[in-house]
This record gives sequence, C-alpha cells and structure tokens, in this order.
Amino acid sequence: MAKTSFRGASAPGRVPPPAIKRFAKGTSGNPRGRPRGGVSLDAITRKFALRGESISIGGKRQRLSRLEIALQVLRAQAADGKPTAIRLVDELRSHVLAGRSERPEGGILLVPARCSFEEFIAQEQARTKDAPMPGGAAIDLEAEEFQKAVSGKASVYGAALLAFHRKYNPQP
Repeated sequence: MAKTSFRGASAPGRVPPPAIKRFAKGTSGNPRGRPRGGVSLDAITRKFALRGESISIGGKRQRLSRLEIALQVLRAQAADGKPTAIRLVDELRSHVLAGRSERPEGGILLVPARCSFEEFIAQEQARTKDAPMPGGAAIDLEAEEFQKAVSGKASVYGAALLAFHRKYNPQP
C-alpha cells in the first residue's frame, strides 16, 4: 500500500512546525529522557486500583473502585468457605493492622459476658438490623443457616459460619 503524502504533516489538516523549530535528523525529541521516579509501580498500581467502575449489586447500579470490588468479592468467597479467600483476608487484615503504629502496644481486653446461643443471635440481629449485606455476590447469610450448622443439619453457608465462629471465638 502506498503511503499518502500530507506535504510534511503527519495527518490531514495538521500543519508541520516551522523549519527552525524542527528536530534535526537523528536527534531525540526528548533529549533528557523520562525523569527518574516519573513512573513507579506503586503509582501505576494505585491508579489502577482506585479507578471507579460501575457494577450492579442486587439490581442496583453502584460506582465502586476496583479495589473495593475485589475486596467485596474476596470477602464473599471467604464467607462461602473457600480456604484461599479466608487466608487472603487474614493476610490483608494482619498487613493492615501491622501498618498502624499509632496504636499502643498494651491495652485492655474486654471479654463479653457469657450468654446462650439464642441470646447471642438476638443481640447480633438487633446490632446489625440496619447494616447492609455485603454486595458483590448473591449470598444471603441468615441466623437460621448458623443454627442449622450448630444443630448438625447440612448447610454450606452454615458450615462456613460455624467454622469462622470456631476459629475466632474459641471456647475456654
């Protein structure tokens, strides 16, 4: 295919710069090059992660950052009992907590009073009645699922909740 001539310009309608302003043949248009630190992996990663995307959660369009979307999917997979997702959530949690240096080394441990299972469920339902369910996945975790798992009935979500409860709330 023959190259079309635009009389010195690179595209139709563009006027080439005057002859005195043009770069000499064999000379770079950017002689000093890219400045040191001009592009870093951290900056590229941050720009990619913080870019917003429109997604549908529960039939409702929302605009979230890619990082928020990835974290919600990871949290939903962890709630579904996937061991890799649970391990990644634990690693993220420990990484975030390790970066908080303003917290004092010592502290006070508050232990809640013992209560029956039914009282605990009632307290948690009252505490989280207005809290939105995590989006990004079709997961409907209810107290009944947990009760099924505790009583020995087969339930995938209940088993995941029970495993989480046993891991983070060990009995003395």
